[in-house]
Order: sequence, then structure tokens, then C-alpha cells
Amino acid sequence: MLTGTRVIDLSHVISNGMITHPWLQRPVVNEFVTRDQSAAFSAAGVTFQLEVISMPGSTGTYLDAPFQFHVDGPDVSAVPLARLFDIPIVVVRVPDGRAIGAGPIRAAGDLRGAAVLVHTGHSRFWGEGAFFRDSPYLTADAVAELVSAEPLVVGIDSQNIDDGTDKAKPAQHRLLGADIALLECLNRLHEVPDRGAWLRVLPTPVRGAGSFPVRPVAVIR
Repeated sequence: MLTGTRVIDLSHVISNGMITHPWLQRPVVNEFVTRDQSAAFSAAGVTFQLEVISMPGSTGTYLDAPFQFHVDGPDVSAVPLARLFDIPIVVVRVPDGRAIGAGPIRAAGDLRGAAVLVHTGHSRFWGEGAFFRDSPYLTADAVAELVSAEPLVVGIDSQNIDDGTDKAKPAQHRLLGADIALLECLNRLHEVPDRGAWLRVLPTPVRGAGSFPVRPVAVIR
């Protein structure tokens, strides 16, 4: 790494039994081979552990691929990495209110080819029941503004980029339909400058998955 480069981890840690969504299965992280078991067939002083992990794709901080809402769209394994790696970040800060309209998006300026990360501050409630209540979301007007602006990625630090009561799911349906990848449940956006950082996301290439946990980072050179 070059001297002076800073890397900010934008993800939340996933742990056994955590609540990632109240209505989804909690992740299960089990030992498949324990250290005591491995000691029986390893050299003296050598042990290891193997795990079996079961969890929904929408666990922790996760990537939504177009396939999640559009059967002909690329799944997590097929999203082009060029659309996720070294993408200039534009942070849109919306500290007040729940429904995020087009105004803050429009005020952010040129967003073409960018990763638009919406900072609401809601990530401070991670691990609490409050994270799932009054979660900020993008309105249909904000979504229309983003589709016109042509970013490569849109992310948010709240529980869902859509209003959970809106059956049309405008953000997920329209943004993914425009081949704009989504990042949900982001973290530490308060540490990322409005402009000048670069997003890097390398998803685990899981075929047939519409969403899957990722570890996005912001790189400040």
C-alpha cells in the first residue's frame, strides 16, 4: 500500500446468531472440524478449525445484483468487477428525515460513473432494534434522479434502500433494472469525504444469488 493511503472498512461484522433482519433466519456459524478434532490427525502442536456457515444473502452489509429483481440480469457472480472496483465515491449526506427525495441527489452534482453512498447516520443503531424502525429510504423521485444521473453503484447506511411498506420497491426495482448495483447496511460513512475516495468491492462469485454479504472499502489516497 502506498504511504498515506487510508482504507475505511464500510461493512458490519457478521456473527453467529446476530439479528440482521427481524423476519429472516439469523446467521449460523458452526464448527465443522474443531481444533480438538484436528489435533487427532495433525502433527504435534498443529491444529485448525473449519466452519459451516448458513445465512440469508441479505446479511450484514450486502450487495444487491440486478438478478435479485430481474431474472435476466447478472447475479452476484456476474456483476462486472469494473463496475465495482476503484469507482469514485460521492457521499450524499441526509442527516434528517426518513424519506429521501430528489433534492439531495440533485445537489450532489455530477454522478455519472460514480458510487453514490447515502449517509443518513442510521448505522449507529446497528445491533439494536432501532435499526429496523424508521429506517431512511429513497423515494421514487430520488430513484428517478439517480437513474438519470447514471451512477454505477448506489448505497445507503440504513436497513433498506426502499420503504418496507412500498410494494413497488422503486429503488431496488428501477436501479437494479438500470444495471446499478446496490449496497445496503453500509457503515462508517461519516469517515468518508464527500468526494475524493474510491470504492472497492470484490463480491464472492456465488452463482444464482441476487444478494450476498460483501466487504466494501473506501480508499483515500
